[in-house]
Amino acid sequence: MRNNSRGQALVEFTIILPLLIVLALGVVEVSYALLDQHIVTKLTREGSNLISRNTTLGDAASAMKAMETRPVTIGDGSKLIFSVVRNIPTIGANNYDKAVLSQRYEYGNLAKSSTIKTAGSGSFGGAPDYSAANPDNNTALQVTNLPVTMSLGSTIYVTELYATHPTITPFANFGIQVPQTLYSIAYF
Repeated sequence: MRNNSRGQALVEFTIILPLLIVLALGVVEVSYALLDQHIVTKLTREGSNLISRNTTLGDAASAMKAMETRPVTIGDGSKLIFSVVRNIPTIGANNYDKAVLSQRYEYGNLAKSSTIKTAGSGSFGGAPDYSAANPDNNTALQVTNLPVTMSLGSTIYVTELYATHPTITPFANFGIQVPQTLYSIAYF
């Protein structure tokens, strides 16, 4: 009778062990994803803070590159997008009292684009300012999806950051998807 209970315990253990391993690996995978998302969010906020302090967009990108840490490797598997949105105070301008994308800088090789959309496309100059050509009158630069209302002459500094999140467990083989790309946006 005693030998049967030992065998039964061994069979129960071999049935439960794979489920416990999958559960433990799931906790580890989700924990790494949450940690990586926290890092992306923290760096995004820091980027908006930098560009709101009269730092050129190029200098802010260099500072962000110096702050990179796993999973954010700016330029390699990540994308950093700085946008400066201004409400045009120039009376008589085509964009008077409209939110306009006045500066944009993108850095990185990840194939992602900004979620800040404009009515059309505009051209932006080079370093150090990356300023839009004719923001007072180019109506294609008007921002169409800004989540807040801007007052006349105000400025919003936006940083967006995309980063790849490599999975550490083989959950994709079982149909369980963990995000492969992390995203954060910060407005100052």
